Amino acid sequence: MASSDILKEMIGLLSENEIVKKEIAGFNKTFQFSTTEGMEYYVSVSEGIIKFSDGKAQSPTVTISGKDEVLSDLYQGKADPVMSYMSGKIKVSGDIMSATKIMGLLKKLKK
Repeated sequence: MASSDILKEMIGLLSENEIVKKEIAGFNKTFQFSTTEGMEYYVSVSEGIIKFSDGKAQSPTVTISGKDEVLSDLYQGKADPVMSYMSGKIKVSGDIMSATKIMGLLKKLKK
């Protein structure tokens, strides 16, 4: 399954979660994801609404890029985001603290 499909499914679950809705209220960020295989998609969070979109965001807060397989592993909790960044498996540009926020939200689905 492509990383975009995994993330899209997870975003659907997050958008239905009342605890997550409260946590992201007032949070306005756009997370761009780019795979080395050429896939681009993004997640926008605005006023408690989280939305997945294909393509390239106009002005993302943060861009996370890497191999499709690595991004899939990150979303599913099979890879550690910090170790992936430190080892160069993913690249992060822009607001790196926002990158930790989206990964933290995805981690909530694992509990």
